[in-house]
Amino acid sequence: MKWLKDFLLNRHEGQPSFGLQRLTGILLAIYLIPHVFLNGYALFFGAEEYDAATMMAQKLHWLELLIILGVAFHMFNGVRIIAVDLLALTRSRKPLFWAAGALTVVVMIYSIYIYIPKMFGH
Repeated sequence: MKWLKDFLLNRHEGQPSFGLQRLTGILLAIYLIPHVFLNGYALFFGAEEYDAATMMAQKLHWLELLIILGVAFHMFNGVRIIAVDLLALTRSRKPLFWAAGALTVVVMIYSIYIYIPKMFGH
């Protein structure tokens, strides 16, 4: 429980940023494994089997929104980390954290706008 004690002692935007960056990185790495296997399915089993496998995956279309959320946050937070480290913007790390969060929200709103018709078959 040392990590929880450290988290509670160091209350600043870097703590959740670090934790979410690690979490999204791990989850995206885990996601890539079935993604690569599913896309390689056509090579091994043919187009008909691939179509059947992707039809089953269409029921999980809403999970793509979670993938977009993870990718967007990981990307914008990663750019923020690079900017803070390489461009010596440590004094503006808090506004950059909120900017990364705002950009993530903008991407999610746009993605929801695009995906809602697809999810309901329009």
